[in-house]
This record gives sequence, structure tokens and C-alpha cells, in this order.
Amino acid sequence: MARSKQQLARLIRGALGEVKADLMVSGGKLINVYSGEILEGVEIAVLDGRICYVGSTAKHTRGEHTEVLDASGCYISPGFIDGHTHIGHYVRPFENLQSFLPHGTTSLVASCDELSSVLGLRGLKLFLDEVEKHPLRVYTLVSMAAPQDPLLCSTAEFTNEEIAAALDDARVLGMGEIVSWLRLTQCDDELLARLELASRRGQIVHGHTAGARDQKLCAVAATGISSCHEPIRFEDALERLRLGYWTMLREGSLRQDLATTLPELLASGVSLQRLILVTDSMTPDDVAEHGHMDHVVRRAVALGLSPLQAIQSVTLNPAVYSGIEQDVGGIAPGRFADLALLDDLDPCHVREVRVAGKRVAGNGVSEFHGEAMALPQDLLCSLRVGLPISHAVFKIAAPRANPKVRVMELVNQTITAQRIVEFNAANGFVEASLYDDILKVAMFDRHGRSPQVAFGFLNGFGAKVGAVGLTTNLDENTLMIVGSDDADMARCANVLLEVGGGMAIVDGGQVVEKLEFPVGGIFSLLPWQEIGTGMRRIQGCLKEMGSSLDKPIFALNFLPFVTLPALRITARGLVNAKERRIVPLFAD
Repeated sequence: MARSKQQLARLIRGALGEVKADLMVSGGKLINVYSGEILEGVEIAVLDGRICYVGSTAKHTRGEHTEVLDASGCYISPGFIDGHTHIGHYVRPFENLQSFLPHGTTSLVASCDELSSVLGLRGLKLFLDEVEKHPLRVYTLVSMAAPQDPLLCSTAEFTNEEIAAALDDARVLGMGEIVSWLRLTQCDDELLARLELASRRGQIVHGHTAGARDQKLCAVAATGISSCHEPIRFEDALERLRLGYWTMLREGSLRQDLATTLPELLASGVSLQRLILVTDSMTPDDVAEHGHMDHVVRRAVALGLSPLQAIQSVTLNPAVYSGIEQDVGGIAPGRFADLALLDDLDPCHVREVRVAGKRVAGNGVSEFHGEAMALPQDLLCSLRVGLPISHAVFKIAAPRANPKVRVMELVNQTITAQRIVEFNAANGFVEASLYDDILKVAMFDRHGRSPQVAFGFLNGFGAKVGAVGLTTNLDENTLMIVGSDDADMARCANVLLEVGGGMAIVDGGQVVEKLEFPVGGIFSLLPWQEIGTGMRRIQGCLKEMGSSLDKPIFALNFLPFVTLPALRITARGLVNAKERRIVPLFAD
């Protein structure tokens, strides 16, 4: 962040004691992420929100109006940074920030995918305005998932001119993860043009290289993509570190990769100076139960990383990678006074949080009481699919009595395989089968490009349910209904459309659970705690209905994610992810 000569002069005079500090911190043990030391007997002075002095005594900076903070008994850490995440689902970004703040998180790098996929450039501008209202610092990336792949997806889109304008916004840090690395290795002209836009401006580009190895991983790195948060095995993480990627390991709501990567990395003895720990998203229910970046630090320490290394991986390392190390990431002169006071290093318990020297959270509660911005009224209940929905909409006519059908088989909560299943369609229609754990999937286009419904079938979900629907799916964010009964599926769809979107479970004609996301179909305006409770209910209900998945709703979230193996579904149809093409439902 640029500073004027007047601001610089005040910091100089503050360090010398000529201008008295706003805040002086004494006592406590300073976690110095630069030198890798824990120091005692160090005092800190803060002026105009930035640190002006760190040394043996700050008495010369103390004036009549200086606040003195006694940190005795605490470790003084730089505020934590989530170096790669998403904050646009379930609750508004402002509420997500409120939930993170008490856990020591004072900065994060977020790709604005959700609002962008629904509203394009307008969504990005709303996001930028929204997060400015909160003290937690958000460094925004322009979404490259709107759409992930124009051949396969149906979302709002950016033009190259809009991308350029967004990158020129001072509030934008760089370019979000390029999910479709297959497009890149095919020298997709649009992606190359966008990489050129970022390169000209010297801005970072996040990567998403799931499944890439050897030549393809080198090809992606050669374009200037400088990070990847997709290693799920030790070998993946090691290869990326050796190729110069800033390697991000996730421990969030959608993926938890530390246990399968970190212990072997530590045993290998490789340098971890380019290791960054991230969440890649944390839902309100998980924040309530586990925390945020403090939870990530605890998990890393439990798996063998030293507390100091873990804190470096959520402070200095992401700050250096993101090019913001002169503002955040450590406790040193010139940096913002973003501090987390910890009762201990293991476990990492956050007692107090300060941003720009001001207390904003304590004892697990946000103390920031500012108001979020007013959102445009036309965003409320704006989800439309362009056709009336009855049970007849969900009928799938069979081409013959025993058709062979492509089925998405859940390998785990995020990965699918393709199965070819022969159905009995003696009545002329292809139906779901609870006995065989095969549910029908229907995707609707909210952008008016595909008037017909796209159908698929899902195996392995486990829940014996009439219908479950959601409008928060990666990265389509449109109406998706999964179920076994056409009437329940129609009821579920209409229930969600009536309230503007959300999640719902319908069984036997009755609404069993419902969570409303009226803003664009992607988030609620309720407090984060209420939505967290609702999400726990929905996940628990699906497990009670028979799903063995840890977070069943997330398995449905990922069904439209066209860059993960193997068979996916969007409003345009079934997608063969590896071959990057739409494939027919019927295989014969």
C-alpha cells in the first residue's frame, strides 16, 4: 500500500519518539518470523496503524494519550493470513470475515468466484465494496472460474477488457486460480491473453494444477503461474516445491490435505520456505467447531511442524508470495500493527486480535460492530431458470427398453468415475433407484443459454432421499436437484426458487430441511452462526438418511466442477473432464 511522504515522516518521527505513539505493547514473547526466534523483553510502538518501533524499550514513544497494552503471559504473533480462500458462499463475505477475525486471521487472499459466476464484473465490484467495510484485510483476485471452461460451463463471463479493467483496480492483487490447466496446455488463446494482462502488470496468478505432473506441470509453471493449492499427496507437494511453485497445503472445509502431505515432507528434509498453509474455504459450521487459521496452525503442529514454522507458513510466507510483505506478515517497523496475542503456541489459542493497532476481537468473539453495506435489491430472489417446474420436467425418456447410461460414481467426496449402467426402462423412462443407490441429477441454466434441463445419474451418495437441492455448486451456482422421486424433486426445486436459492431436503412431499440463500442464490443475510447451525442440520439429516460421506452436501457441490475427474455435469450436459467435451447421457 503506497504511503505519502507525510506518512513516512510521521513514522520516522514516531520511531525516534518525536511523535508519540498511539499504542505501546510491552511484556509477552515476540514471535519473530523473520529471524525464526521467539524474543523476550521486546516492546512495540504503533503510530497511525503501523509499527514504528520494535526494540528493547519503547518508553521514548510513550505520550500522554498512548494506550499501553501489557501482553505479559502471551506470545505476540503477526496476524494470520489465509493465502488462498473463497468467502462468497453461504453467508455474505462481511459475515465470513466476522467469523474469522476472533481466530487471529487479519488478512486473506480471496478469489471472487461466487459473485463473479453469477454477476460477472458487477459481482466483482460488489465484492470489493463489501469487503472494504470490514477491518480484516482482503486482497482480492479476479476470478478465472467464471467460467472455468466456456465450452462446458454456463456462468456469467468476463471479457478480456473487463479483466484488464479489474486488474487495474488498486484493490485487486492479481488473477485467481486458473482451474482449467488443460486449456492452458492446449495454448488456449483466451487464457494466454489473460496471462499476458497479468504479466504486463507484474501481478501474481494463482494455479490449480490438480492431476498435472512432469511435462504438463512444467508447462503451467512456464506461463508464470506461481502457486498451487492442490497437492493431495507427498509426491505432489514435493514436485511442486522442486519446480518453484509456492506450494499451498489445505486444511479447510472442502479438503484436508495436511495429513497426507506434511509428515513425509518433514521427513524428506526439504526446505519449507515456500510452504503456505491455507483453507481454500471454511464454512460457518466448521469455523464454529474448529476455528480458522488458528485451527490450521494446530493441525500442522500436531502433524510435526514446529509452532514457529507453522506460524511462518500463515504469516511471512503468504505475505512474501503475495507481494504484500511490506504491509503484513511480520512484526517489524513499517508493517501494519496486525497482531494476534496467543495464550500458548501449542495449542494455538488466540486471546486477542488487533488490526492496525486497534482491538477487534477477544476471547473468541469479534468486537467489530460496523455495519455491512446495503446490497442492491435486485439481487434478492433473482434466481430464475426460465421454465415452470413440475414433476414432468424430471422425466427422462428412454431410447429403448434397456438403455446403457453414463453414471457419475462417487469415488470420494470430490472425485467421480464414469460407470456404464444398463437400466430397465420398460415404462419408457429412465428412473432413479434407491435400491441400487442411483439418484437422478437435474441441472438448470440460470443464464438463459440452455432452455432444456441437463440430466445425469449419481451412484454412491448413499442417502435414501426423495430430493435434495442446492444453488451453491462449484462453480455454476445454479439450481441443481438430486433425488429419487420426480414429485419430490419438483417440490424441492420450487421451494428453492420461491426463496431465491439455498439448500433443501424434501422427502415424501414434505420439506424436511431448508436453508435460504436469497442473495443471488449463493448466500444468506443472516448471521454466520445461524447459517452454521443450519448447515450442520442439513449435513446431519443426509447422514441420517444413509449417506456415509463426512459432508454429503459437498459431494453435490463438486458435481459441476469440470476440471476434476472424471464425469461431471453442468447446465450444458454431462462432461468428460479429461477429454474436455460434452458427452450424451446414453452410452449406446
